[in-house]
Amino acid sequence: MSDAGRHSVGARGLPKFAAGSAIIGAVVCIIGLLVDPRRTAAAYLVAYVTVLAVALGALAMIMIARVTAATWFVALRRQAEQVVAVLPALAILFIPVLLAIGALYPWTHPDALAEEVRRKVEAKSRYLNVPFFVVRAALYWAVWLVLGELLRRVSLRESRDDAGAARRRIYVISAVGLPLFAIATSFASFDWMMSLAPAWYSTVYGVDYFAGAMVGALALLVLLVARGHHRGELSDRIGAEHLHALGKLLLTFVLFWVYIGFSQLIVIWSAEIPVEAAWYRVRMNDGWWWVGAVLVAGHFAIPFCALLVRAVKRSMFAMSCLSVLLLAMHYLDLYWIVMPDAGWTPAVWLDAGALLFIGGVTSLAWAVRRRGAASLPVGDPLLAASLDYRTD
Repeated sequence: MSDAGRHSVGARGLPKFAAGSAIIGAVVCIIGLLVDPRRTAAAYLVAYVTVLAVALGALAMIMIARVTAATWFVALRRQAEQVVAVLPALAILFIPVLLAIGALYPWTHPDALAEEVRRKVEAKSRYLNVPFFVVRAALYWAVWLVLGELLRRVSLRESRDDAGAARRRIYVISAVGLPLFAIATSFASFDWMMSLAPAWYSTVYGVDYFAGAMVGALALLVLLVARGHHRGELSDRIGAEHLHALGKLLLTFVLFWVYIGFSQLIVIWSAEIPVEAAWYRVRMNDGWWWVGAVLVAGHFAIPFCALLVRAVKRSMFAMSCLSVLLLAMHYLDLYWIVMPDAGWTPAVWLDAGALLFIGGVTSLAWAVRRRGAASLPVGDPLLAASLDYRTD
């Protein structure tokens, strides 16, 4: 059976499940808006930035692989491109965040803030204002959508047109796009997450978000490879060697994530500036301390120890289990970052509803946009070398 045929068979049941999840999530969110609008907006924001991070991580991975000429990644590139294909759906899903600006962001109501915080917000008023917030969001989305769609379309043309010319064009797009991507992603994290605490700031906040995005994207790629094998969509030559490479990259970004997080903590805490330390003080008290402890264990200690073992990196089952854990920790990480400043109250049903809605819509977009497409970049001259890749 052809790749395209196996692909369509494998995707048969997902759209109904994704649509059902999205409908259930939408109903929960609508009820939440009637009961507690601010808490619903907070749950939506956490779910949104979590899913968005995974798609952006996949986009970054494609560009990094293109610029570095990573042959091993060629066989997995279609899986990453299919994740990037959900960005237009995520752009539409950003509209509720725009509608909830007043409920989410305290800088929209400076008169209600404490005196010290209000002075800091007023000093930032040329940046923190609703019209400029919307304009910046449009610019971020323009960068992501243009890069994502260009990379996908030129990559798909490799099967029909001059592969060498397409590869050179993609190299240029990726080389120019990576700095633009870094700026857009950093400032989006400042605007949509860090400004929830408008008196606080961190120069590595965007890097921390990027590190988590890469962990989430690589974990999802592992699961997509496992899914493709289970459904017969991928070549049998994609296996332990490619998993091993993904595992090494996962280990790298797990370490990068903990390094950035610890660096930010130690610098702010040792400076003993009350306004800066207050952000961490909130997260080190009450139940948030336990969330942080779970993150240290689940986002760093367990995956770090597991990924040091060669047999784990080469096992489909072990890597799949580890990837599920890392995706859960990715959500918990952003929950720990966002929720204390977004008006947290106990409402697990709202968190679940927001995840079901955004996850359902993006899964449906993924299933629709990949339909009928080959699972391998058959026109890429490096495909054979990628399928024969060896880590040793």
